[in-house]
Amino acid sequence: MPSYFSPSSSPLQPLHALAKELEARRLGANIDASVSVVDAYVLPDSSRWQQGLRRSCAHCTQRAILRPDPIDAHPWWWLLWPGERFDNETADPQVTRLLPVEEIGETARRIRNILILDSTE
Repeated sequence: MPSYFSPSSSPLQPLHALAKELEARRLGANIDASVSVVDAYVLPDSSRWQQGLRRSCAHCTQRAILRPDPIDAHPWWWLLWPGERFDNETADPQVTRLLPVEEIGETARRIRNILILDSTE
């Protein structure tokens, strides 16, 4: 398992690695290195959309945030969950700890599953 925070690696490497994993799973990905986030989204030409599941989807983007764990300071992926309450009310988004930074493949798989399920509701 590669170490994404070795002294010789860039702190941006895990962001780019997650974006590549998401793209390999036929999702779009945007990186905002200034706040250490990767936004994943369903591509309009994906097979789910081609099967007639097109619809207006307000939540077809999932944000993964790279932040240190508050206890041991090891970097973890966190998910931002604005949800419907965030669109309709003044509410703080919820952030959920997902996986350690090294779990790039599993993080991408879980984000893909969230987005695919959301796009078919």
